[in-house]
Amino acid sequence: MAMAALLGGRIESLPEPRIHYYPIRSHASDRWMNAFALMGTSKILCSDAGGWAAMYNAEAHSFLSLPELKSPKGPRYVAASIPRTAAADFEIHPDVDSAMFGGRLRGDHTDSLYMMDMVPGEARSFEVLACYPGSRWRWRPLPPPPFLDDPNYRTPDGISFAMVGDGASTICVSSDRATYCFDTVAMRWSKAGDWVLPFRSRLEHDAELGMWFGISARRPGELCALDLSAVASGSSCGEPPAVRRVGLDVDPPGNWVLINEALVSLGSGRFCIAKFFDVIDEWDDYEAHVVAFTGVEVVRSDEDEEGGLSMVNHKTECLLTDDIEWVL
Repeated sequence: MAMAALLGGRIESLPEPRIHYYPIRSHASDRWMNAFALMGTSKILCSDAGGWAAMYNAEAHSFLSLPELKSPKGPRYVAASIPRTAAADFEIHPDVDSAMFGGRLRGDHTDSLYMMDMVPGEARSFEVLACYPGSRWRWRPLPPPPFLDDPNYRTPDGISFAMVGDGASTICVSSDRATYCFDTVAMRWSKAGDWVLPFRSRLEHDAELGMWFGISARRPGELCALDLSAVASGSSCGEPPAVRRVGLDVDPPGNWVLINEALVSLGSGRFCIAKFFDVIDEWDDYEAHVVAFTGVEVVRSDEDEEGGLSMVNHKTECLLTDDIEWVL
């Protein structure tokens, strides 16, 4: 696809930013150590290379200072938000809710955020942020994943993980050679199998389609799906779940080099795919940085008796900018 066709003949400009985040104590060389995570549906946690953290509430348009992380996270980390409610979730997770909240959940502060550094060497690589009785935010250290103790472990280039189980309370994450699960209720790790999730980042679950979706690590740029129901049940799987190819959202020009990708679920089989490209000129020199956002819809294929999936591409918007580094 030609560049003009892909961009619709123009490159859009960014709107004026609503907020600005500046690390509390971070040098330019530490920029890659900054970490961002979505907590619930309207809160964004940001932390710098020193572990200093703050939370932005998009609904209240306000910042909240948070305790310092036990161990700074980044650049390769897992961030998973798990909602808690005073009624339903307390009945499902009485042990963990009682231990973390004392049985008294506090207003809107019912989401807990689990963050884990996938780089070995940190004693407190895994911790959870929760609001305890008295409206005090605290980081609580958790048992580190067993693969970090393996001397042969190598940090994967892409961190692939998913939320599974009742209330999406289990974190399923792949190391470089195997996949493990952390039960946030029982507070313990288990091994799902000697295989890895072949994706580049977090998988998004769609309840209506009954599948988990992600950007393939083996076929760059392609949306794929798999069924993690067996893993969600807590059973060990000898064979990896079968991966289904769904489709490709954009076919960029040859001089666009894919740098990173992100997938955001919009519900009911709808997703936004964000792709980060470096544009190279005819002399192989860097020319520009482009972020492409594509809205897609995944539907079941009536022609496939096995319930195959197909993808409907909607609109693609491309931005010529260096300012976007994370998509949550």
